[in-house]
Amino acid sequence: MVEATARACPLCGGKRGRRVWRENGYRYIRCVGCHLVWADISPDEYAAQRHNVWDDHLVSPETEDFYGRARERVHHQFLRSVAPRPGRLLDVGCGLGYFLARARESGWTVRGCDTSAAWAQATNNRLGDHVASVGELRDAIAPEERFDVITAWDVIEHIHDPVSFLRDLGSRLAPGGQIFLRTPNLLYVLPLYALRRRLGHDVGLEPTNHVVYFDAATMRRTLARADLQPVDWPVLVPPQVETFAPLTAPIGRAVRLKNRYAHLAHRLAAMSFGRAVIGSDLDVVATRMTR
Repeated sequence: MVEATARACPLCGGKRGRRVWRENGYRYIRCVGCHLVWADISPDEYAAQRHNVWDDHLVSPETEDFYGRARERVHHQFLRSVAPRPGRLLDVGCGLGYFLARARESGWTVRGCDTSAAWAQATNNRLGDHVASVGELRDAIAPEERFDVITAWDVIEHIHDPVSFLRDLGSRLAPGGQIFLRTPNLLYVLPLYALRRRLGHDVGLEPTNHVVYFDAATMRRTLARADLQPVDWPVLVPPQVETFAPLTAPIGRAVRLKNRYAHLAHRLAAMSFGRAVIGSDLDVVATRMTR
C-alpha cells in the first residue's frame, strides 16, 4: 500500500512510498518514484536518537577489532586491485585510521576527516602526524585540495542528503580521479534480515543509524544526480567476522562461505557490467561525468 511520508525522498523529493520494514516505531520506505529505500526519520530526530560507536570517547576492544583486524583483508584487496597506483588519497569518515595506515604503507599520500573528534585523534595517534581533520568534508578539508582517490567506507548510509554528499566528494577530485564507496547492499540485506526475523533472530536495519539503503540501480541514479558515473562494481570481500552462522558450523566456516559468495558476486557483476550486483556490500568506483 502506498503511504504518505514525513520525510521527502532524498533522491527525487517525493513524499509517497511503500513501507518495506518497520523497526522501533520507524518505517523504511521505498519511494514510488525512484525506488530508493530510506528511513522516514528527520535529521533532527536522527541527531537526537542516534548513538553509534564513534560517539563514545573510549573505543572498546570489539570495536577496535572490527575496524582493524576484520577489515585488513578488504583494505589490502582494495589497494591491490582497485587503487594499485599511489597518489593522493582522502578517506572521508576515516574512523580509527586503519585504512589510511595501510594506504600509506602502500605508497599513498594520505589525508582523512571524521565527524568524531575522538576517532580523528585516534587516526593521528596511529599515523604520527596531523593526517585527520575533524568535521564534514566541506569544513575539514581545504577547498583547494584535490585527490586522485577519495574513499568513503560505510559512510553514505548515514547521510540524509546523499546527493549533496556525493557532489562534495566529486568537487575534490583531481583530473581523472575516482571515488570509492562501500555501503550495505539492499538487494542482499533486506531479504536476509527478513528471513532471520522469521527465524526469531533479533536483527534490525537500524533506522536511527542507517538512514538510506541502496542497490546498484538506485546507487547509479544517485550518482547521476551528483554528476558522477560508475566505472566499476568490484565486489570486495566483507569484514572477516562471524555475523551469522548455523549452530552446527565450526568457527570460521561462515567467513569462508561469505568470501566465496563475494567471489561469485564479483564475477556476476563483471559479466553483467554492473547490472547484477548481489554482494553483501555494495562497492562502487565512480568518476565525474564526461560532457
